[in-house]
Amino acid sequence: MRLHRIHVENFRSIHERTLTLPDSGLVIAEGLNEVGKTSMIEALDLLLDPKLKATSRAGRVAQTQPYGTDLPVVVEAEMTVGGVRLIHSKQFLHQPQARLEFVSGRRAGEVLTGEEATDAMAEIWRGTDDTLWQALRLMQAGSLEALSLRSSTALTAALDRAVRDQGGEGDDVAAPDGASGNGADRDGAGLLAAVTHEYEQYWTPTGKPGKVLKEAAAETERLTAELQQATARLAEVDTVVSDLEESQENLEDQQKSLAALKVSAARDAAALADLEDLEHAVTEATRAEQDARHLRDAAVDELKDRRAAVAELADARDAEEDARAAARTALEAVEAVESQFTEADQAWREADSARRKAKEAWDAARRRASELRDQARLERLNQTITTITALQAEIAEAENRIDTNPATAAGIKAARAAEQKLTAARIRLETASPRMTLSRLAEDAPELRVDGEPISGEGDDESRVVDRRTVVEVAEAWRITVVPAADVDDLAHQVEAAERDLAALLDPMRVATVEEARDLLSRRRREEDALMALRQRVARELEDAGAEAEGSGGTGSGVGAGSSVEAGNGAEAGSGAGSVSLADLIAVRDRITASSALVRETTTEVTMTNTETDAAPGMTDGSEALQGADQSTETPEQADQRADLLESAHEDADLAETTARSARDTVQERRSTAREAASAASSTLTSSHDQVHRLQDRLETAREQTSDQALEDAARAAEEQHKDATSRVAAASRELESHSPDQVREAAQASARRLARAGERLVASRGRHAELTGQLRGLDREGRQDRFDELSGLAHRSGIESAALTRRADAARLLHDTLIRHRDEEHRRYLEPFTREVERLGRGVFGRDMAVRVDDSLTVTKRLLNGAWLDWDQLSTGAKEQLGLVVRLATAQLVDPKDGVPVILDDALVYSDRVRTSRVLKEVATGSRNHQVIVLTSAPERYDGLDATRIPFQ
Repeated sequence: MRLHRIHVENFRSIHERTLTLPDSGLVIAEGLNEVGKTSMIEALDLLLDPKLKATSRAGRVAQTQPYGTDLPVVVEAEMTVGGVRLIHSKQFLHQPQARLEFVSGRRAGEVLTGEEATDAMAEIWRGTDDTLWQALRLMQAGSLEALSLRSSTALTAALDRAVRDQGGEGDDVAAPDGASGNGADRDGAGLLAAVTHEYEQYWTPTGKPGKVLKEAAAETERLTAELQQATARLAEVDTVVSDLEESQENLEDQQKSLAALKVSAARDAAALADLEDLEHAVTEATRAEQDARHLRDAAVDELKDRRAAVAELADARDAEEDARAAARTALEAVEAVESQFTEADQAWREADSARRKAKEAWDAARRRASELRDQARLERLNQTITTITALQAEIAEAENRIDTNPATAAGIKAARAAEQKLTAARIRLETASPRMTLSRLAEDAPELRVDGEPISGEGDDESRVVDRRTVVEVAEAWRITVVPAADVDDLAHQVEAAERDLAALLDPMRVATVEEARDLLSRRRREEDALMALRQRVARELEDAGAEAEGSGGTGSGVGAGSSVEAGNGAEAGSGAGSVSLADLIAVRDRITASSALVRETTTEVTMTNTETDAAPGMTDGSEALQGADQSTETPEQADQRADLLESAHEDADLAETTARSARDTVQERRSTAREAASAASSTLTSSHDQVHRLQDRLETAREQTSDQALEDAARAAEEQHKDATSRVAAASRELESHSPDQVREAAQASARRLARAGERLVASRGRHAELTGQLRGLDREGRQDRFDELSGLAHRSGIESAALTRRADAARLLHDTLIRHRDEEHRRYLEPFTREVERLGRGVFGRDMAVRVDDSLTVTKRLLNGAWLDWDQLSTGAKEQLGLVVRLATAQLVDPKDGVPVILDDALVYSDRVRTSRVLKEVATGSRNHQVIVLTSAPERYDGLDATRIPFQ
């Protein structure tokens, strides 16, 4: 399918617009948001919907008309479908009409209108891959779910070609879902279609009973239910009269009981009204008592607050005097301890300087001893690394030879079994087939041909096995057709199938016979034995090197004991202490070299530093021992002895520094304690002073508003008022209790409930009586008996028919499931070319290690990321968007251009970063060379670097 032109009028915000497209390449339709880019595609969908006529007023059509107008919505498209170029248009809502014009093809120049145009376009569109049309678009607000492309006939046909091209012209590939293949495939597809049609008569796509089975079961169930109902109706006649007499007696008794209950309920209601008046009086008295209590509590609280404020001010003044005395004492203590700390700190600094110099001299001596030991180890390591490197080169060559040898024991075994099967099939065919002998009886005999080939007839008689349909032609006068029995034809097909099976097993090993495959496997096993010997030599070299590294531990540059690392180039991992890899040995060599250089550099710096600085008076830092040694001829043992002397000097200096630091810390703790005490005392004094002024100001302000005596008088008056209100509550409560309120209320409620229930029972009894009377008038004994007999016969016949239908449905289901299982097995062969194309395009976006997994529905389900497989739902939103676009481009690349549809991207890549966006756009540009790729975007600057046709939307 190719789009050439889209024209839209009065569609949402679009007044009139025409979009003209080239036959292939990238088209960038750019414009601001809400300019109507997406509306162009939605309008095209309305036009191409085969179920949507121009006269439709469905909601999806009505909402496209500009608001408040009665203008017609016009959509027209010029396209090529199935090799035919045509122009199709629909005018909706106002004066609806449809038009179809054929521009090319055998119907060129023909114009159809109305429903005839709509029906013709629907028939043309049925030949288009609608699954592909919907899938190869990434819309602005579309879902980011993984695409399912299994129902795409164009993609299936493309994959069929890819599989056949890869397998060779002679391979038979069963194309799923009716895709084109060889004759056997078309027969299989026809059988599957017929079986599927029969299956769908009885079952739903999910395997549940379909309409036919449900209707049969429902009919049987309906007849059974009606039969049961008819049986029950016969029994109704006998019981209705008895029920009516009993209902009349109950009705008379309930009427008498209701009259007595009404009198009792009226008496209890009057007593309840008197009780409610007393309760109201108690409520009013209680409310007045609560108000008086609140006034009393407020007056008492205010008086308590005034007394508490006076006492709090006195306490604050006493606290202020105590804080002032404590502050003077703390300042005197701080001044005394400051001078002591200064002397102790100076002594510690001198001791610490001497200790550090001694430590540097000792470290330099130890590093020198380590350097001498490492130099000897370095020579041995270089020799070992050279040996292992040579062995690994031999291992790589051996592995390469093994990898290029395709022979396997399983493959040989399968080929031998296939060869035996072929031999047996040929023997059975030759034994069962008839023979035809051709004898020349005269020198001038007419020309004879067998299956189109001439027979010379010279020499002895010619004998042939007739294992398939054979045609014998005598000159131009006779044609004789010899057809073997059906079982011989089946045996011939078995021989052909066995030959194909054997070839399929030998071709991957690139041999023609099973014997050649055995020789190939023998060479592979000899190569594997040689490879094992080389790996064992590498393992021994590494094991010896690891043992030496473990024995020399303590230098800081060896390999830790007990490590287990693979021995490079596929060598088996060592076991036990000291097993290392070549990388470990190289790393050890590099660390020894770096450590030796660092030791030399550090030793030189320490020597220069100790030469330029003096130790503290009375201190020995060991620099004399370091300077006095001749390092050019020094042995590791001499270096160790010198390190021991310097270690002793360092211990003496360290002890002196520890003693000085302890004395300084003790004085510092006393100074810190004194400072903290002085600061706390000062803060306490300030806080106490502020508190006194704050409390004094608050008390004076309160007394200006109300004096202490006025508060006393108000509290006494409020107490008297509360006592009077309390006495009135008690009197009202006593009056209420004397009337037994709980008993009166319960009696009234019980009377009301009894009266209501009696009324309900009376209404129900009257309804029941009227119902029974009506039933008795409408009963028809003879009619009910006739209906019962009729339903009995219908139910029996329905049961027999339903059982037969169920057996046929079960047989169709078994055959359908068997064919579907075999079809799905063949369908999996189509996954490889689709997966390969997705990974090829995806590597340009995600990197060289990009890989995906595709299920039987041609849906990408997993992606490899950093060595781990992630499900589609585990991917980020940006990754889903990018991978979804890659799948669409891969599909477009696989599909034949004449079968394909345009790729449409509507403001895509909104979740992608700059780098990924650039990579994806590069693939978009590459994929548009032979296909139409239409991009609708409000950010055209993303596509500035691409070769594209640009169309601005205003």
